[in-house]
Amino acid sequence: MWLAHAVRRRRQLAPGATAVADETRTLTWQELDDRTDALACGLRDLGLTPGDRFAVVSRNRLEVVELYLAAAKAGVAVCPVNPTFPAPEVAHIVGNAGPACVIADPSAAARLGDALGAGTRVLLDSPRFAALYDTPRRALPLPDPDDVFAVVHTSATSGRAKGVALTHRAIAAGYTATVADFGFTPDDVLLYPCPLFHGSMVVGLALLAAGGTLVVQGEFTPQRFLADVERFAATTAFLVPSMIRFVLRAKAFAATDLSSLREVIFGGAPMPEPLLREALERFGVPVRNSYGLSEGGPIATARYTLDGDTPLTSAGRMLPGCHIEILDEDGRPVPYGETGEVCVRGDGVMRGYWNDPGASARSIRDGRLRTGDLGYMDPGGLIHLVDRRGDVIVRGGQNVYPAEIERVLGEVAGVRDVAVVAAPSEEWGQVPVAFVVVDGGRRPTVPELFGACAAQLGSYKRPAAVHFAEEIPRNAAGKVLRRVLKERLATAGAGR
Repeated sequence: MWLAHAVRRRRQLAPGATAVADETRTLTWQELDDRTDALACGLRDLGLTPGDRFAVVSRNRLEVVELYLAAAKAGVAVCPVNPTFPAPEVAHIVGNAGPACVIADPSAAARLGDALGAGTRVLLDSPRFAALYDTPRRALPLPDPDDVFAVVHTSATSGRAKGVALTHRAIAAGYTATVADFGFTPDDVLLYPCPLFHGSMVVGLALLAAGGTLVVQGEFTPQRFLADVERFAATTAFLVPSMIRFVLRAKAFAATDLSSLREVIFGGAPMPEPLLREALERFGVPVRNSYGLSEGGPIATARYTLDGDTPLTSAGRMLPGCHIEILDEDGRPVPYGETGEVCVRGDGVMRGYWNDPGASARSIRDGRLRTGDLGYMDPGGLIHLVDRRGDVIVRGGQNVYPAEIERVLGEVAGVRDVAVVAAPSEEWGQVPVAFVVVDGGRRPTVPELFGACAAQLGSYKRPAAVHFAEEIPRNAAGKVLRRVLKERLATAGAGR
């Protein structure tokens, strides 16, 4: 409902202004409104009725944005699916969501086959999909704010993906808070190379709600990103930390005109402090951190990192309408500076996990979303994340936070990326083990890495082993796939 209103309002104010673009074409607000009106009616003519779901399995492209907007207008729910997922995972997601229709790009459909289910299937670029834009427009009943707008599946870093049911009210709360805090205006052009099937797509929707121009990139490369900053005169961009690293290392960086940028936004994964300082210096604009999760809106906090009085390692303060508390295991608030679980309340919180009332009840208690993230709040209201509850390593009865070790190792010269996981130990129960990726030039030695840990960490926090790796496995949102690293340890028998 709110998305449909935002598009219609902007069409009335600036019908000829550019609303959305990808590598091949652009659409004005008038074109976007007309096309999504027809597409909404086309979805209904495919047999979808209010409350039904349809899956979208595609890389980033303009049509994916249109399908989100058409879903809002049609009163049906969209279920975005990562097109690069293996077939069994896609089959699980499709089976869980139960879509009445699957819309997929041809390459994904060919690769995934039966994993897309036996229901109605429409291929992007096909005459059947193109015909949906020719559907006669007619008035459709507006959805209720508490109807489900999207079922976004979690990134499954530790197991099977769960479907996050987000209502129209939740999406509206997420993007209105983002617009208010980020200061998006109709003059902004957001370059968005991150996947639209992820919860961070709310940033793109927020930009559209503010009347700006959303530029989606099909596939990220640092060269393409830099070229599109110039081509579209981007004022802002949303990236994960690994993307920022690649952009800063690109040969074309020095020759690219970045003068249109007013800020760079990052999220999805922790940002090593040395990389953040480099980004601040070389981009020459504020670099904004955003923290959140699909279940919570999905953005809960944000901050600028150019302020010398604000710790670079904080996640920022709560966004408008998103109330954050730090609670102990019994649900009681903890004092400032004490670590507990980050909990979120507000209209942006999910309705629950799709088809999983047990997981919903465990995650939402007393109206609060238990995020599973551990952190503390300082007296100024800044949130400082410590780690994921499930990632904590218990060595001899003492808690070891992988993020703390990763911060220390990430500051060693020559280290490009690092991840720490638990390995089983007969003596200690668990011990931390580090995987390190080095830059092409200088290669730090294992004794040097151990020395850095010895200088900054207590003995029980130091890694028992360091393994050099070609890359750290991450999902599309930039989060470390720790279960993959644990499987490597189990296969190699590395835990001691």
